[in-house]
Amino acid sequence: MTTTNPVTELIAFTIDSSDAIRLAHFYADLTGGEVTGEYPEHGYAQTQYGTATLNFQTATDYARPEWPGQEHPQQFHLDFRVADLPAGVAHALALGASQAEEQPGGDMWRVMIDPDGHPFCLCPPSS
Repeated sequence: MTTTNPVTELIAFTIDSSDAIRLAHFYADLTGGEVTGEYPEHGYAQTQYGTATLNFQTATDYARPEWPGQEHPQQFHLDFRVADLPAGVAHALALGASQAEEQPGGDMWRVMIDPDGHPFCLCPPSS
């Protein structure tokens, strides 16, 4: 018996932010994509990879995550593949990201922190 899954596609991932439009621009620039929507409380970034968008919503009482601590947990993180890890790190830093002090992957990947405190990882090409 064959069943069809009712979910057919991931269309967006929505992230709380202190400034939705600013974070949409950060991720659009990070991924080589574009901002596809700017509204008073929302910002949308379309990456150049796939069809899903990264949506951001301004949260009134936004609490910045503290990675790796759990007092203000990360709740999620995004992983991005880069062609060259040092170049990817330099690009993210130039856009306003920072490197996390704790790097559990050693030299295998880099944990970065976006301007709102959300951790994300830059991962080298798979071998």
